Amino acid sequence: MRYGDDFVVIAQDRDWLEEERTNIIDFIQKELKLVINSKNDIVVKTKQGIKFLGVEIFPNGRRLLSRNWQRAIRRVSLKNYASYYGLVRQHCSKKKKKYFDWRCSNLIEATNTLKRCRIRSQ
Repeated sequence: MRYGDDFVVIAQDRDWLEEERTNIIDFIQKELKLVINSKNDIVVKTKQGIKFLGVEIFPNGRRLLSRNWQRAIRRVSLKNYASYYGLVRQHCSKKKKKYFDWRCSNLIEATNTLKRCRIRSQ
């Protein structure tokens, strides 16, 4: 799986994966003239989950990382709520989806209240 300059290789055979890892690193360094960040160059069992593009991915599901959840809640506005809505819908639990829906409805209600107040004051 690849996105931009991030990628994940998933395999059932750890020995094969270690061998391919060496080949991939050689290719990236020699052909692409890039350097792999050793912090992110890891091999883990899938049941531990992997962090990729702000999401923790497990064999049976995924969840939005806490940091990204907090950012979505803090930054949501009328201009960007559709984008965050898609992120939350894809990667969050039902409880978080309900909370996000509640936050968005309060945001819309508050905006409508402000508009009504402005109209009355004119």
